[in-house]
Amino acid sequence: MPDYMKMREEIQSFEETKNLTLEDRDLLSVLQYIELKKAFDPADINQKYEPYLALEPFVHIEYKVSEAYLAYQKKKDKINQIDTFYHNDYLIDAKLPDFKLSNLERKEALDEASQFVEQFQKGKFIKGLYLYGKYRTGKTFLLSAIANALIEKDIQIVFTYFPDLVRNMKAAIGDHTLEKKIKHLKMCDLLVLDDLGGEYMTAWFRDEIFGPILQYRLSMGLPLLVSSNYRMKDLHKLLSDTKDDIDQVKSMRILTRINELTKEVKLNENRYDTI
Repeated sequence: MPDYMKMREEIQSFEETKNLTLEDRDLLSVLQYIELKKAFDPADINQKYEPYLALEPFVHIEYKVSEAYLAYQKKKDKINQIDTFYHNDYLIDAKLPDFKLSNLERKEALDEASQFVEQFQKGKFIKGLYLYGKYRTGKTFLLSAIANALIEKDIQIVFTYFPDLVRNMKAAIGDHTLEKKIKHLKMCDLLVLDDLGGEYMTAWFRDEIFGPILQYRLSMGLPLLVSSNYRMKDLHKLLSDTKDDIDQVKSMRILTRINELTKEVKLNENRYDTI
């Protein structure tokens, strides 16, 4: 014969079940639940389902998707929503409130980023940001934080590392995916170009790839975010292959489009190894 008194003592020693009023016939189900609950690790994403005790219409064990697994799926969905087009440095956990404010320059950069996020609306043009400054001052972190904040607005974001973009576009000629990739960069809701520098760019890429992408986004009112080690005006020489007048005009045309699509924001002080 079951020792109901001992069973009730064990149930009453468990915080979640100690105040339940139970019939003898329910005790075994509750004890099974306690064992399952003790074995459940709320931080383990591999434990997809969490047991819970249902009291109606009778006492029984049911399961729900665990909070850890839901958080994991949300993070996974975020990765899928942001297309890291040739970019391994995108920071999935970057958040605007975590951007270090050690001086006025960084505060102003954060203010510009926050304002961009607040004003961004799908289908409506807003001038993007051109973050420039020394290496490791937080430019990639800030771009990643902006992209992460905008995920909630259900937009298509392409986040790309510019040097790798240049190299991979050349390779795309051979595998016949060039036009598809150009179209993707042209038409996404938000294009993020990290580490823009003319030293990576050939005249072919500038005139046949980069220029048409910028022109399309400008004509369609699609925002752009850029980071670079160079001020916008300093890109002019880097974008010019030669001193030929035509080459100079083409270079200036690129700068004009970038200027029309973005606003310069300086981020040059206080290098941080942790950003």
